[in-house]
Amino acid sequence: MRKRNSPPTSDVVDPKIAEEAKRIVFEPKTRKTYECRVCGDPTASDETEGLCWVCRRLKISAWREIESQIPLGE
Repeated sequence: MRKRNSPPTSDVVDPKIAEEAKRIVFEPKTRKTYECRVCGDPTASDETEGLCWVCRRLKISAWREIESQIPLGE
């Protein structure tokens, strides 16, 4: 069996590029947050209509409750 020759790692990637890539990959991504329109909690996002997860769940529950109370005949 023959061993494969592998190039030295220092010649493959420039250390500056390697450090920049590590920083980009491993640095935590920041998400823009907003205050909840109902309770003011700072964890709301624009994707959730400006509502935090608690107020969003309450809204969905209220919709389901209203839909179950409407008679089907009307």
